[in-house]
Amino acid sequence: MFLIVLILIIAMGAILVVFNQRVIVPLGGDQVYAPIWEASRAAMRSPGANPYSLEAVSRASLLMGEGTVPRFLYPYYSLMLFGPFAQITPYSLSRAVWMTVCLACAVGLAASAVQLTRWRPGALAGIMFAVFALGRVEVVRALLLGNPSLVISLLAAMAMLMVVEKIDVGAGVLFGLTMIKPTMVALLLPFVLVWAVSQRRMRLVASLMVTITVLVAASFFIYPDWLGGNYAAFLGYYQASFPSSPAAYVWSWIPGAGPWAMGVTAILLAGLMLISWWGALGKDERWFLWTAALTLTITNLLGVPVSVSDHVLLLIPFALAFSVWSQRWPGQGNQLSLFIMAVILGAEWALFWFEMGGDFWGRPADIFWFLSPLTALVLLYWVRYWALDSIQLRTRHLEALRKL
Repeated sequence: MFLIVLILIIAMGAILVVFNQRVIVPLGGDQVYAPIWEASRAAMRSPGANPYSLEAVSRASLLMGEGTVPRFLYPYYSLMLFGPFAQITPYSLSRAVWMTVCLACAVGLAASAVQLTRWRPGALAGIMFAVFALGRVEVVRALLLGNPSLVISLLAAMAMLMVVEKIDVGAGVLFGLTMIKPTMVALLLPFVLVWAVSQRRMRLVASLMVTITVLVAASFFIYPDWLGGNYAAFLGYYQASFPSSPAAYVWSWIPGAGPWAMGVTAILLAGLMLISWWGALGKDERWFLWTAALTLTITNLLGVPVSVSDHVLLLIPFALAFSVWSQRWPGQGNQLSLFIMAVILGAEWALFWFEMGGDFWGRPADIFWFLSPLTALVLLYWVRYWALDSIQLRTRHLEALRKL
């Protein structure tokens, strides 16, 4: 049976690769993967070469079209992920294989989110959640572009699941690997560290720090100037794509007072997050999960340069809300989840067609920078009491009974 399942998976993967190469890749959307492929090939051909130079990614402009500047935006150690795919030729086949891997990661993220939040949806709710997890505009766009955010999201979800299951060494290693795309976890990893210290789970702290140290040290050993090149490429991208966060949009909306408005917005959100961090210190894994979900949500609001494709990781806050509703209202909870999922999907696709004209390759409409993060923030605070305080009250009540 195992061999049959394995053969079916391989066959399905091969079919998806052929479909992607012949149907999806010719449609365009090379602005994400083409620079990755060209830069990785340049670095793999000559170890120590500069993957951030214009020469390394110049040929990517032929695939990306006129008016675009190819940039390799990822740390040097990300080549451990991208390097094997860069060895696949031609480019169309490499991108097709990469897109298939991203789809597998999206499926894995949905399964991990359900397991992480201890949600037990029925058949209808489970099918709808699968559609929701794979059918949101941000997810479809990330799949078509081959955005690495899908891979990083799966790593982060699996790491959080390992924290809940107390597999600390594995969790630290996976959290360290999420630094392949640092902007997605720029706030999550500091929270993981302070929470782990408050819990005296030093294996988690040590494995995370050792993983990051090894990745960074190896990068400096192979190519000592990588940090400056990475910073310059990222700064150029940030300036070209500004605004790229809700807080940055606040800047653009208030002429003359933009920096102050963005600063006040960022301070308020950071204060809200830090208060939640303080409340979670020394608390159990349920507090860790809710606070980590809040941190991921605020990361996409605070002003950290992100892309709309990074919103795929917000599936975890959504799943947490659905799980709490299901536990709180065994019958009506899944129905409410079905309604919310249908509303979000309907709103996203309606906005996609009316605001973006069905264009997956262009810049997302402004509303997409706000829709998922703000919705996730509202849902998290909607379920906060039931997810944290009410469970504490029940636990205390049971402890009092035991003492009697």
